Parts: sequence; C-alpha cells; structure tokens
Amino acid sequence: MLINAEIAKIEQFIKKYVQDDETVVIPVSGGLDSDVTARLCCRALGKERIKLFLVLQTEMEEKFCRQARALAGELGVRLSEIHLENINRILIGALEQSEDAGLFRLNTLLDPAKAKCSLRSAVISCYQDKGFLIAGTMNKTEKLLGFFLTFGDNLANFKPLAHLYKTQVKEIAKALGTATDVMEQEASAGFWEGQTDAEDLAYWIVNRGPILSPREFTEEEIARVQGMIASLTPENVDAVLSLYEAGKSEEEAAGRAAVSAEIVEGIYAIVRKARKYKSREIMAEPEE
Repeated sequence: MLINAEIAKIEQFIKKYVQDDETVVIPVSGGLDSDVTARLCCRALGKERIKLFLVLQTEMEEKFCRQARALAGELGVRLSEIHLENINRILIGALEQSEDAGLFRLNTLLDPAKAKCSLRSAVISCYQDKGFLIAGTMNKTEKLLGFFLTFGDNLANFKPLAHLYKTQVKEIAKALGTATDVMEQEASAGFWEGQTDAEDLAYWIVNRGPILSPREFTEEEIARVQGMIASLTPENVDAVLSLYEAGKSEEEAAGRAAVSAEIVEGIYAIVRKARKYKSREIMAEPEE
C-alpha cells in the first residue's frame, strides 16, 4: 500500500461525500481507528467542519479519556464529553425485568458491557437528527469478523477506514502523526478495565462465533483462550483474513499462517457467521 496515495484517496472520498454546508461528527474513544478517522476528516474538511464526542461510561480506563482529549487539543477541535455512567446497567435491568427470564442478565459481564455500545448509538442518533453526518470508525478487520453491533458502531453515514485492515490503519496513523501510545496500545472496545480485542476474539474462537447470550466457560475452555491470546496479534489476524479473502481453504491457511490450526478454523467460522448475520442488507424494503 502506498501510504500517501491512500491518504489522498480517502481525503478525496470524504470531500466527495460531504457537501459544502455539512458538518461531520466523529465518535472518538481514545483508540487508533477513531484517531485516524478524526485526522483524515480534519485534513479533508478543516477543523471548523468536524465535531468530536466522547461517551464517558463506568469502568472506562482513564488513558482513553486522556488520549481523546489530546487528539482534540492537537486538532484544535472541541471535544464534547457526554456522561452516561451506569445508564447501561439501567438499560439492561429494564430489559431483564420486561423480557423472558435469561434473555437479558444484569448480573453478568457481557450484557451491561455491550449495552455501552448501544448507548453510544443513541448519541449518534441524536447528532444525526440535528443534521450532522456521522463518520464511522470501523476497519476491514472488524467488518470481516463481525466485531461490531449492527445497530451500534456499524451505524454511520460514511466509513473512511472500512476498506483497510487494522494493520493498514496503523500504517496510515504513523504517517498522520498519531501518538505512539495510541498506536502501540492493545485494541480494545473499552468495555471494562483491561479488556482487549484479542481476548474477546479468543473467546469467540472457542465459542465458534459471537457470544450472543451469557454463558459459563469451562476451565479447559478458559485455558484454551489464555493459550491463544498472545498469537492473536493484528498482524496474525489480518494474515488469516487475507488468506480467507484470497479463497484459501482452512487447510491451506493453516499451512501458511503463523497461528495454530484451531485459530485459523475459528477465524474462518467467525467470518462465515459474520457474512451470514452481519453483512445482510439492512433497512430493506419491498419493491413498488
């Protein structure tokens, strides 16, 4: 990938999509993807035509807040900090009370954590209803794995990074001047302190897909997860995904990849499920 040419292409894409009288809102998290998205939008449109917001939620690591604030300061753009602490628990508690037993569970790690992403979507909806355009921060690695909520962080008017693997986004970040701390930190949705995408992906591999309902993992399964995490680097994951996209079988990929056959098979299974459940058309309508 020619970095400068790719940056110019994305900037042109943004300029073409966003009309002259429109302002773009970027949900920032202190992570790599939102940092790069904000920088590209600022370069393409100017700081006067972008807005940044950060949703503050329970158990959010302070480093992410600090990095989001530093990004806004560097770009010369105001950062709106929106306090929604504990509202995720109120939401899941209300759903648990109103639904069939076990569908939503407040006293688990997963349901309240994923509700944080749903609350960010509510903020996005409020901005969109005021006439702003939403710049999505999803990358190709997340898209292929289904590492998003369909009616959550998938929602955006345009997605400047959706054609780039995570490793490619990092290359763009380096050229744009993203802080070293942001580039080198482990990818995380920020759901709880110490949470990482690599650990989440390992659990997905053992589960053979996204964990839709709270479940208990056995000691043997947890040991398998812990044994995988170190291998699930962005470079290794993207290498497996590129082999999948090249049409290589699981056996061929296992022979070429720097990870175990179990990881290759698990990633392939996850991608197939993502293609079935998360790549289908949304807002579909019958023809007149």
